[in-house]
Amino acid sequence: MIERYEHHGAMVAVESKYKGKHKKFCLCYRCLWFDPEDRESNCPIANELYQFDVEHDTVTPVMECPRFEESNPVFKEV
Repeated sequence: MIERYEHHGAMVAVESKYKGKHKKFCLCYRCLWFDPEDRESNCPIANELYQFDVEHDTVTPVMECPRFEESNPVFKEV
């Protein structure tokens, strides 16, 4: 089932079973190079994807990445 809702000021469509779950699937949230609070030191791939997402009102979880390095093995659920 597809639902529509407001996300960061834009109306978006999402498959209901995936709404709000991108962090569970995205490698970035488990990567040593991911630091979204500091865009200067953040992964350049993550920065580019973030800019794309902002520009197009999308969400793009990363499923495969050549730069991925496991950060803390004890990953906190988000």
